[in-house]
Amino acid sequence: MTIPVIPKTTLVPNSKISVDDKFGGLRLLRYQSNAEERAIYEAFRYEFQHEMAKRHMIHGAVLALKGASPNYRITAMLHPTLRQFIEIVRYDPAAPPLEDYEALGMRTAHDQTQQDFRGAKKENLHNFKQYNVEAIRGDRTAYLPPVSGWQSSEVFEDTIFVALDESNPMALYGILYLPKKPVMQSDGQTQTAALFQAAAAGVAIKAGALDNFGTTLEIELNVTPLKAGQSFADRNGRGSKKNKNLVALMDNSSALARLRQSAIVDTIFEGRLADGRSVGASETATKNIVDLSTMDQMLLNVISRGSKKPEQIKHYHVEHLLPYCREFLLLLQEEFGPHWLDPTPKDSEPYRRLYVHGWAFALKAIALAYHDCRRDVIAPLATPIGQGARDEHTTSAEAEAAYIKATKEAIAPPVEVGFDELRSRLEKIDWLRYRKHWIEITGNKLDKAGAKKTRVIKDGSPHGKLVVEGKAENTAAAISNVARKILSDHWTELTSEVDATP
Repeated sequence: MTIPVIPKTTLVPNSKISVDDKFGGLRLLRYQSNAEERAIYEAFRYEFQHEMAKRHMIHGAVLALKGASPNYRITAMLHPTLRQFIEIVRYDPAAPPLEDYEALGMRTAHDQTQQDFRGAKKENLHNFKQYNVEAIRGDRTAYLPPVSGWQSSEVFEDTIFVALDESNPMALYGILYLPKKPVMQSDGQTQTAALFQAAAAGVAIKAGALDNFGTTLEIELNVTPLKAGQSFADRNGRGSKKNKNLVALMDNSSALARLRQSAIVDTIFEGRLADGRSVGASETATKNIVDLSTMDQMLLNVISRGSKKPEQIKHYHVEHLLPYCREFLLLLQEEFGPHWLDPTPKDSEPYRRLYVHGWAFALKAIALAYHDCRRDVIAPLATPIGQGARDEHTTSAEAEAAYIKATKEAIAPPVEVGFDELRSRLEKIDWLRYRKHWIEITGNKLDKAGAKKTRVIKDGSPHGKLVVEGKAENTAAAISNVARKILSDHWTELTSEVDATP
């Protein structure tokens, strides 16, 4: 018996597909403009065409360059059905699948997602799902914004795009071969979770919505954990009601973030800023001195008495402002660091329960006082920020040159209380919260009967010490009152050791 010869087809390995530097090194097959590549693809001779278990084959994708050169973001805009959306995304933020997030470089984003999907956000999920169900029933029109997601740089090498139309060099139309790995959400978590739940609803299955309910998904490719965090910060940071500490944590490129990161190096604040997800800065939590948002506000007070917005601080301002921000933080460290103990010593009280300087309102007030003591050198640096001609028509070098010129022309206001005098006053002030002078400034808490609220604190005596509980309200009025008092002619009243009367 003659055994028939089975013809063998030599496949072109994926490694032989050209990478496109303009598209971040993506393996890009130009079907429209390259006849050889078109012939191989039509003959089904590429290795990836035989690896469908590894990738989604998504028709009608638009591969685009977003932003400005040389820092283009590589995105793919897709228009999947509900079924395809679930299969492509895979990552339901309300009930994530089992994946090796560490290996994918997605551990931080995964952990953060699970922190987010608690409380009010989880409660909103039902309403979003119901909206989709009503649209599937025909009760309403679904107005769903695109879900923005990202896929890890760990699988970027396995991503392949076949360009069918190259008319627009910034946006190629074609077929995306996307690795079957989770797509994390940079925006639209609740909407994504709602789509997963809607897909599992009986009405969706009965109505055929899995295959006729349209969605829009934009996937950013080749994303590192650092880029994912910055994406979140940039999408949610300006004019947002999102958690400011989380935005500050994720932000690693804005000028204020870099100013903060540089200012805290080798100070007591390094590693002791609450991010809104770890242990916070409550009365009994001693690990963190302040949260990230408070630190940013402190630095803005140092720079401009809070008159400048974070987005007005530019990168070319940082080197000029940094020396004063560091001097301020080192001043706090020198004066108060010995009291900011973590953990709390045995038979003692957490430092925020004892000291006014452990609270955000006091530190912001001291930042205002510091600015006034250094305003002869800081004000000329701050005045030009955000004023005059806009810098969108200049290069960075031109904008910095204009800024430096403006600082030299700015008027330096006189200083009434100098830096050395401020340092001396901070040393001499009695910062215990229950002193009479602080209760007069901050007010006291009230008990259920409307009387002064008291507490017994540990002071080394057998039965402790009964003190009045002062308020620690982080309000503009409280901040301003403390700053004015420190710089006033009556500042010595703050040195008294007289306790408030219970």
